[in-house]
Formats: sequence, structure tokens, C-alpha cells
Amino acid sequence: MQQKRQFNFVLSLALIAALLFAPLLQTTNAQTTQTQSQSAVAPEYAEKLATIEKKVEERRQALGIPGLSLAIVKDDKIIYMKGLGYKDFEKKVAVTPDTLFAIGSVTKSFTGMSVVMSQDDGKLSLEDSPKKYLSYFKMRDPDTDAKITVRDLLRHSSGLNRTDLAMVTGKLNRTELIQVAGEAKPTAKLGEKFQYQNLMFSAAGETVAAAQKSTWEQFIETRIFKPLGMTNSYTSISAMKTAKDASFGYDYNMDTKETRRLPYHDIPESAAAGAISSSAKDMTQWVRFVLNGGMIEGKHLVSEKSFNETVAPQMKIAGNISYGFGWMLRDWNGHKVVDHGGNIDGFNAQVAMMPDQKLGFVMLTNVSASPLGNELMELVWSTLVGKPESKDVQITTATEKLDQQAILGKYKFNELGVEVTVSAKDGKTVVDVPGQPQLTLENVSGNRYKLPPAPDGYFATFIKSKGGEIEIYLETPQGNFVLPKVKAETATATTPAKNLDSYKELIGNYKFEKSEDALAEIAVKENMLRVMLNDGQNYAIEEVGKDVFKLVSLPDSFRLKVKRDDKGAVTGIIFAQPQGEFVYNRSNVAKPTITTDELMAKVVEAMGYANLAKRKTLVSKFDIDFENQGVRGSGIAYAKTPNKTANEITLMALNKPIGTIWEYFDGTGGGIELSFMPSEKYTGKKLVNAAINAEFGGLANWKKMFKTVEVKRIGKVGEEEAYIVELTPDNGTSSTLYFSTKSFLLLRRDAVDVSSDSSQQQTPTTETFSDYRPVEGVMMAFKTVQISQSMGNIIVTLKEVKFDVDVADTVFKTKGGK
Repeated sequence: MQQKRQFNFVLSLALIAALLFAPLLQTTNAQTTQTQSQSAVAPEYAEKLATIEKKVEERRQALGIPGLSLAIVKDDKIIYMKGLGYKDFEKKVAVTPDTLFAIGSVTKSFTGMSVVMSQDDGKLSLEDSPKKYLSYFKMRDPDTDAKITVRDLLRHSSGLNRTDLAMVTGKLNRTELIQVAGEAKPTAKLGEKFQYQNLMFSAAGETVAAAQKSTWEQFIETRIFKPLGMTNSYTSISAMKTAKDASFGYDYNMDTKETRRLPYHDIPESAAAGAISSSAKDMTQWVRFVLNGGMIEGKHLVSEKSFNETVAPQMKIAGNISYGFGWMLRDWNGHKVVDHGGNIDGFNAQVAMMPDQKLGFVMLTNVSASPLGNELMELVWSTLVGKPESKDVQITTATEKLDQQAILGKYKFNELGVEVTVSAKDGKTVVDVPGQPQLTLENVSGNRYKLPPAPDGYFATFIKSKGGEIEIYLETPQGNFVLPKVKAETATATTPAKNLDSYKELIGNYKFEKSEDALAEIAVKENMLRVMLNDGQNYAIEEVGKDVFKLVSLPDSFRLKVKRDDKGAVTGIIFAQPQGEFVYNRSNVAKPTITTDELMAKVVEAMGYANLAKRKTLVSKFDIDFENQGVRGSGIAYAKTPNKTANEITLMALNKPIGTIWEYFDGTGGGIELSFMPSEKYTGKKLVNAAINAEFGGLANWKKMFKTVEVKRIGKVGEEEAYIVELTPDNGTSSTLYFSTKSFLLLRRDAVDVSSDSSQQQTPTTETFSDYRPVEGVMMAFKTVQISQSMGNIIVTLKEVKFDVDVADTVFKTKGGK
């Protein structure tokens, strides 16, 4: 559509974010496995290890992983070590335990160790400012700049989100990258929350180098690799290119069923964050070292106190998961687990340990990320450690297939303190978990279901307890859980089955008493009473007492209360929660009376699409500011009737050009090419979305572009009232548009972007449009702000717009990028 199309280069940035930051889930056809004779299997564990190997091999094939190397350590001995699949997919050359793989961010655990070892040497302190060692280190926020410590670098508490855009271009050196991070606008205060940060780990590595008057590489090689006997490990990915036994890296496209080799992506400029390459055999030495508390062959390489710092919770992430110094720390059925994954172009790794069981494993693969590492934790722990038997409930799986009606309802997730709702929607059975995207049950067999779009490794099985009650047996990579069904409310409580007509007096709109921008609506949706907030939150509510409702799927400490005047009329609602009570007063904002056809006609008129229909091409120039990345740029966008579009962006950091982005759609096909990453051709949902964004006529063609368009309600964007409209295309992804009730111009767009053709993962994005100006009778938003979870705010400012410029069809083709 025109408003979206003229800025569809902004959408391409979500793809970049996915390429940089989001692991891809991949599937492929089964391939023959070759296992090298150089392997190890401990006889006493043979049966259990055979079970693990069988399941790993099944998942390797299902996830499209050409090859992997797996080693398991128990009681300071290697009990399993094998290569599965191929290091060279094209020539079918088998993986061995000595095959080199890039380990990505598993490198961070080595960097964390180098810092505490340097502290043992008296060369630095965790409480020092990085400025003591790096004169150029500076943070944009003055308070953070004054207080940040080396400890903050290692625990992801700097207040910055992922400032990886400049890093992956490979155009800046280590000093410059750390300076770019310092120019990025923070998204939190120092220590306020966990935000994964690669360049702060780079700064930590450079701090070690300065303190030791050496280099990070030299320290890792001499103080860690050498004493551990890791003779087949390197501090760069480039070393793999000349090694005799090294794997190529790959990705897999589930739409085209193609396995594609990727070029090696060396990252010397940010080596301390993720540049190590190693083999499974060598990495067992690292696992042994950590499981022995910082010792190898009875010798301490680090003090007990400093080692314990690395595996102690330094920053809470969520639930029972915290971060140490280069380690994720979590609980599995009462056992502490220490782990970290790694992802880089063509490679994915996982190292995980259960210290109290002296058990750990390393998995190295040659595919651009997969969920197998997390799945392996559950598989290895449950097979070799076993799950404790429930003392409270004897579980027996229901032998008969349970129908949909039997499993609908609410289930208590005691470990998280929330309720999970299973309901019927559009002929499917869906699961709502607080704070998560809606999941759809996809039957595997019997009463066992997958939960897309959750990654592989998540399953829900409906079972019966000894007492015959239906429960959910939830399998996750972090452990398995039993969710008992919430029993029906007593006679005084109201459930969705109650006649909802009795709640007519509650139906309507409410405004937060301290802000005109915060709105709530109570309505009946899908035969349930629901409260919907204008920030997107949406909860079913159920009465648990006179004028008191619980919010389904939120903890019991959350309640919605009804306010009445002395005559009993409803005057407002109160959200009661642990943080306090928040009052919303009854609002006179009316429900939309305008029809979809009427609204869209006004939008088409207001946007000037009749004038647009007279034009053949559009060329616009713009500036772009990745304010949370420390990167700026400029670009040019081309469009041609009926549905061709192309966008080119030049990226700048520290006043230097660092990369280019080219996105194109020629009417039938399209893709994206980056100077610093492999190119991609669009397929599946991404291709559908690209076609929609390329419609030159914009929303004038809304009936052709979308399967359904529905005016949902009236809300606000800032101070301006807006009609909220949901649009759903065939096969693409849905979006929500906010049109001004006065001007009928587009103010905001909420959508989800597909991370990759190889993945079903979808990332929410929000864009706001402002500073509208008429250009030859067409209204153009000269300012767009896109909010991305991974890249932060991306601000685009139009500088020049021209219609009917001569643009050749060849402009909308691939440039043959890398």
C-alpha cells in the first residue's frame, strides 16, 4: 500500500534484525548419517547414550542440520563423542569429533573467565570503570558513564540493547565499535534490566588486553587453551579456512527446501564476544574445567572465589533464569544448570552443564541456529539424570483420544504463578500464555500436541491424574511441568458459560484518570468477557465476587474491580495489582458507527490516492537514524506502477560509510542484499508481504490486497483519536492500522515481521507516521518511527519526493549481492 510502500525499506530493517539477532528454525528432508569411527561411548551408559543418539539424529534431520558433533562428559570422563552428518554437505564428507566449528557466543564464557583471572593477577577489578583501561570508553547517558563497571560489561546490564548493526558490517575496528556503542541511545538505566550486549563483551576483552599489556587472543591462547590442552582451538573463525578438518556453514530454507552454503564470517573486531572456533573433543576440556570448579588435572587455573563469581547469578533475566559472566544460569528439577548458546553465520553451538551431577555436554552444528541445543538439555538431563517422581500426583496418560471440548478451559502454571487458557478459535484450538504470542495446538499423536509458533521442543500432552482430572503435561527445553486444570468456580462465581447479558452495564470504554492516552474497553469477544487496553494487552475476565473479577492467565494478585456511584451505576474500573491500584473512569467515547467501506473511502480520499493513480513512478530520498544502534544513514526509494519497489540504504557510523542495503520487488519476486551478509530471496509469507507493500495504488486497492478488513474500535495515538482497523491478507501476516478520526490519515501501524523464510518466528513491530505534507495532491508522512525489539527506534525522515521520474524496470532487480 502506498503509505507503507513508500517506506517499505523500514520493513527490511526487521529482516536485518532477524538476520543479526534472531535464531532461525529450520527443517529439511532426511539425509543419510555418517558417523566417523573416531568416537567414544562408555559401555556402562551404552543404552542411555544410544537413546540420546537416536533422538539427536532424528532431530538433526528434522531441523535441517547438515552435520553436528556431540560430546558428553560425566564424572570427569568423556562418555560419548561422535560426529553425525556432514561437514561438507555437497560432497557428503562426514563430521568427526575433531571437526572445527564456530562456537559463536559460547566465546563469552572464555572472556568472562579471562576477566576474573586478570582480577586474580591483580591487574584489574570487577568494580573498576572501563575508563581506567580504555581512555576512549564513553557512554551516552551521563549517569551510566559515571557509574558503569567491568562487572556491568559482563552481566549485560549497561542499559544498551543489542548494538550489533555496526559490528556485523566488519568496517570498524575494536576501538571504533566500542565508541559506536557509546553513541547509542540507551533503552534502560544502568542495572535496570538484562539486555544482551555483544559490544560490552568486546569492551571487556579489550579491558583484559589493556590490563595485561597484551591482546585478548594472546591471553585466551596462553592462559586457557594451552593449560587445558585445547590444541585444536582458535581465537578466530578465519583459522578454520586453512584447517584440515573444518566444517562449512549452512542455512536451510523451509519454503524452497534448499540447503545453502554460507561464507565464513570472521569477526576479529568483536572477537571477545563470539570469534572462537573449536572442536567437540577440545571443548570437552573446557566442560571438565568448569565442572571441576576451575581446575584441570587437579590444578587451579583460577581462584575458587573468582570462579564462583562467573557461575553466580549476576543479573536476573526472567523466571528462574539469570546471567553470570558469560553463562546462563537456570534450574532444572532442583538441579542448577550452567549453559550458553552460540550463533553465527552457518553455525550454532551449545555448552551446558549440571555441576551437582558432574555432567555436561557440548554440541557444535553447521547450521544458522536451531533449537536443538535447548532440546538437548532436556534430553540429556532426563535420560542420564532422570526426573524426580511426583510425590503428590500419580500421572497416567489418557488412553482415549480427548475431544476438543474436554480440553478447553484454564490450567494453572504454578511455577510461573499464571493461568494458561485453552480455547477454540476459528476452528482451531489455541493456547494463551500471559506475555506470549498465541499458540496453536498441532496434533502429533494421541493427546500430544506441538505449539507453533513456539520453537521445536515445546509439547503439550493432555493427561489424566489418578483422580481423573485433565491436566497438561508441558515439555520445554527448560524442563517439564504439570499444569492442573482450574476447577469450575463455585456458585457465587461467574464463568464464561454464564449469561453474558448480565454484564451489559460494564460494556464500554474507560480512560485512565491520570492519562488521556491510556484507554481500556470491556467487551464480549469469542463468548467471553474481555478487557482490552489500547497498548495491545487483552485479557479474559471472570467474576470471583461481587464486582470483583480476576484477569484470566494473570497471577491471582491481579484483579479488576468495578466502581459504582451511590445509585449503583458503573462509573469506572480499577486495576488492582502488586504495584498499586490504577483507576479508569467511564468514557463517553462511542463505539465506531462507521462501516469499513465508509472508513476506507474516507482514507483513500484523505491520502490523495486518486491523485496517486495518475502517477507512474515515485522516487524519494530520506535520512535514517538507528538511534539505539549509534548508526545513521541515507537512502533512496523507488516505486513504479503497478507493483514494483526498491530501496537502497547507505549506513554510516563515526562519519564513515560501513555498509549498504538493497531491497527489491519486481512484481513477482524480491529479496534483500546486504554488503555485509548473504543475500536472500523472499519466499512464503515474506514474499506475500513484499507484494502487499509494493502496491503502488496503496489502500485504494484494499479489497484486492486483504482477505478481511474490519473496524475494531476507537482508540488513541498520542493525543489523537483514531479508528483501529485490522487487516488480514491471504497467506501473509495481519496488521493493525490506526486512522485519525478527524483527518483519516494513517497514524500508526502494528504488525509482525517474519524473521526468515527458514523460520516461523514472528517479531512484533510498531510504526508511527507524522509530519504529513501534500506532494502533488498525495499526502506523505515525512517522519516515520519504527520500534523494533532488537534494533530499538529507527527514525526515517523524508528529504525529497518526486513523481513520474523515469525509472527503468531493471532498477527493481537483484544487483547480484553476496
